[in-house]
Amino acid sequence: MAAIGFIRANAIREPENAGISALFKPWNRPSATSVRSNFSNDTEPGMKALFRDKPAASPEHCPDGRPMKPLTQALLDRRATSHFKPDPVPDEYLEAILQFGAQAPSGYNLQPWRFVVVRNKENRERLKKAAYNQEKIGEAPVIIIAFGIREDWKNYIDAIVQEGVQRGFGKPEMVPKIKQQASDFLEHAIPQPVWLNRHTMIAFTTMMLVAETYGLDTAPMEGFDPEAVKRAFNLPDDAEVVALLAIGFAKEPDKPYCGRLALEEFVYDERYGQRWDGKDGGPPGKDISEKIDQKATETLQPA
Repeated sequence: MAAIGFIRANAIREPENAGISALFKPWNRPSATSVRSNFSNDTEPGMKALFRDKPAASPEHCPDGRPMKPLTQALLDRRATSHFKPDPVPDEYLEAILQFGAQAPSGYNLQPWRFVVVRNKENRERLKKAAYNQEKIGEAPVIIIAFGIREDWKNYIDAIVQEGVQRGFGKPEMVPKIKQQASDFLEHAIPQPVWLNRHTMIAFTTMMLVAETYGLDTAPMEGFDPEAVKRAFNLPDDAEVVALLAIGFAKEPDKPYCGRLALEEFVYDERYGQRWDGKDGGPPGKDISEKIDQKATETLQPA
């Protein structure tokens, strides 16, 4: 199994009497000197992973020639788009969105996210049916299915750790210890669906915000039947479908800004219960101190 983070579901045609597994082909990576294979002696025969350096070039303007938005402005302007124009997303922008999404952080650099890129109209209609017939799925020129595969990290940990060492992250003698730490954590300390969801959403959000900086519009979606998505797009049984991301150009009018809760409603200073006031943290507030003292007194009372 190659280390494929992106899978293209574009221009798929279903042959007669063919199973769904015959419909999908891997994303065709552009040839580049920065891409190389890393074989591991500890993995299954034929197992390999492809690695790429940081993106060396990407679009520097929006598709219409306007300057890119600063990230902070993109955060403020972003809305979950309800309806999209049919205009296609230029290939170089989609490639940049995917490449920057691949730069997201992950525990032990295991990069457990996987993406199916859906652009073909028939396939978007297939996905629409699995997502409660949301119109935006049929309208947006690009939909990304974000998912992870339980235990798939075991197929990549050797190559990833070795690649890190070759690039100067750690020493060769540290490889067994790093692998053991990662394995202990992933096998015993955290459920796989939780871990996959956390990391996939980091890359997912990165892609969403990069798209917005390019003047594109997006719609993150959690409304879908994961089993139906898996059946329709040949995802393995042990896949965890996390979210869908529509990318394109919004139809007017855009959604109004609906407001956000004040920081005081959900941010706490040093400990839960002490509201955030933006000032430098200090000793606990009087009410918290009194509760702590009272609890300590109650606990120390003789039975």
